[in-house]
Amino acid sequence: MEDIKKIFAFAREYHYKLYLAILLATSSVLLGIVPFYLIYKIIMAFLTESVVETSYLFIMSALILILLLAKSYLFLQAMRASHETAFDTLMGMRKSMAEKLIRMPMGEIKAKSSGQLKNIIVDMVEEMELILAHLIPEGVSYLIVPILLIIYIFFLDWRMALAALGTVPISLIIFQLMMKNSQERLEYWFKAGERMNSNIVEYISGMEVIKIFNQTTRSFAKYTDSVKDYEKYTLEWYRESWSYMAAFYVILPATLIFVVPLGAYLYLQGSLNLANYILIMMLAMGLGDPLSRLARFIESITMLKRKSKAINEVLSGPELELRKNELKPANYDISFNNVSFAYDKEEVLTKVSFTAAQGTVTALVGESGSGKSTIAKLLVRFWDPKSGKIMLDGVEIKEISFANLMEAISYVSQDIYLFNTTIRENIRLGNPQATDKEVESAAKLAQCHNFILELENGYETMAGDAGNKLSGGQKQRISIARALLKDSPIIILDEATAFTDPENEDRIQAALNGLISGKTLVVIAHRLSTITEADNIIVMDQGQISAQGTHDELLVSSEIYQRLWQAHLEAMEWNIKLEEAESYV
Repeated sequence: MEDIKKIFAFAREYHYKLYLAILLATSSVLLGIVPFYLIYKIIMAFLTESVVETSYLFIMSALILILLLAKSYLFLQAMRASHETAFDTLMGMRKSMAEKLIRMPMGEIKAKSSGQLKNIIVDMVEEMELILAHLIPEGVSYLIVPILLIIYIFFLDWRMALAALGTVPISLIIFQLMMKNSQERLEYWFKAGERMNSNIVEYISGMEVIKIFNQTTRSFAKYTDSVKDYEKYTLEWYRESWSYMAAFYVILPATLIFVVPLGAYLYLQGSLNLANYILIMMLAMGLGDPLSRLARFIESITMLKRKSKAINEVLSGPELELRKNELKPANYDISFNNVSFAYDKEEVLTKVSFTAAQGTVTALVGESGSGKSTIAKLLVRFWDPKSGKIMLDGVEIKEISFANLMEAISYVSQDIYLFNTTIRENIRLGNPQATDKEVESAAKLAQCHNFILELENGYETMAGDAGNKLSGGQKQRISIARALLKDSPIIILDEATAFTDPENEDRIQAALNGLISGKTLVVIAHRLSTITEADNIIVMDQGQISAQGTHDELLVSSEIYQRLWQAHLEAMEWNIKLEEAESYV
């Protein structure tokens, strides 16, 4: 129950509404019992009085109607208060989870698929509404009222009180049989649901590739199998449980099963008077509905506990060490001192040391998987090193507040993401205070102004989900414009021109060259011709620095760089031949 208690903690700010909901819900259930008492009074009037006035019956009927209306009204107000609490709390939970994701290392976030995170943040958090809006106010009221009724019946006759509770142990035995191996079953059911969610998200995201290669839902086995597995397991579990469930919900509220025969026996024996016998039967009938409704919540607790655990795993996950200070570097020299890093157990950087001085260009080159992008991501604190230090102006970057560190760095990743808003606002993310003119100036420098004007609504064109209305090269240039607009003293380009054509790449490179005066520029390059003028080129090999120096120095001293340069020249020659061939077509 500890995980559910943590969910309750989010409702602390709205506890007064929650208490009000409990009070109103309990009052509503109590009012629902009173008509049974009034019916008892009517029956007794017919049994004890020779004549029952019509006016008396009208008054009693009117009271029953008023009580039932009052019951409904109080329940409505209880649900209003509890749902306000619930949705305010869900908002707080989602905000906390969003803030938590910002503080978490990217490795922890990437350990879960987007489908899993969507399932937790959207679906599972939404289902916490059952706890806050229903389980607390209704569950408490359905627990309090039966207890009060049983106490009252005990006061009337303890034997009849035990008879009224006779269905409870039988129902509990059935419930235990129904829940046999439920923990293992529930774990598999959740994992099957997570797999299905992940595969659905992957299927939708990869729709273009699926269509190109003619992969329908039938032939896209990963998607189809996960859906069928979830359906098969869920139905099998339900089929095994249906009989038990039906028996449980039939027997539990059938409180008269033992009350009627035992009461009749005691009445005939003379140890129970008729008035109490009739009253206890009426109260026992009123006991059935709250018990049945309470059981529905008890049934949900196991599932809610599992979902609460998943939510709390995210909320209690590891965080980066974040400082809150106003420390800002005076200069922007970057140095890596014996930095090592591992994704889980696989080490990808080993004792990497280098300096990128302010006002210089430092390029990182190497084969795929050599650790180039990891260096860039460590610098922007997507992760922290396993050992060693990353320094900025002689201060370890962990000692600088995350906000000030991010203010100092413009990072253009090879994994580009555009939000589903206008092109203008996607660029303005680099500097929310920028004017339209400044946005367009940055777009011109990034060589994307002309193609933006050719779009249907120019700068007001929506980029689409994840920028899906634009090509890879267009998205890349917009992300570069965003970074240029930010105008930070440190610029990191992680293969930022990978999707641009050679003509635009040269223009972007010229624009960047004009902006790097006095800045620290770190470039991860796939086209070596773009970094031949770099002040220092670092050659990475299997997570270590193999060599570093200028382009001319490395052509002499580094076999790896020679091999990379030769491969680049051959690729350039191949592109030229292709262009010549196309000119003859």
